Amino acid sequence: MKKRFLNFIEKWASWKNILILFVLQMLFNLVIMPSASSSDTHDLPILDLQFFYTPQQAYAIIGAYTPELRQAAAISRLSLDVIYPLIYGLMLTFLLVVTLQRAFRGTSLKDQLLFLPWGGVLFDYLENIGLATMLLSYPKKFVLLAWFTAGFTSLKWILIVLSFLLVLIGAVKLAFIKKH
Repeated sequence: MKKRFLNFIEKWASWKNILILFVLQMLFNLVIMPSASSSDTHDLPILDLQFFYTPQQAYAIIGAYTPELRQAAAISRLSLDVIYPLIYGLMLTFLLVVTLQRAFRGTSLKDQLLFLPWGGVLFDYLENIGLATMLLSYPKKFVLLAWFTAGFTSLKWILIVLSFLLVLIGAVKLAFIKKH
């Protein structure tokens, strides 16, 4: 399974596909997600864009949503936000291949690092399930679920940032290799 995944990723990793995924990501960020969750109609924080929050903060935000906004946000987490992580997961993995893997040929660690963005995707899905549950069950509060969901949100961001840092390290190393 791991070998098939790596073969698939290496086959499709190209600047053209990265550009396509980047355009899709921007379309999701700027048009699709804001309109689907009605976040363009209010100035309340969006929980999955925060690095961390407490259950009290989460439920204060959820409580400030109208019932329609809560429902729209929950539906968005269970539909569009299933596709979006796949887009950024593929984009980050392809970026890791074209930078990190090419910059550090011959080391086996680079193959393991290609799975890092997928940890972020997994935590994004767990976060989405937690947030949708919290949104749909409001005013009932699940404090333990809120703590876990906040943790999933933080872990998602940590893995995404680490992935981008590795892309940057690979790009710098490639630039250094080309100069010498």
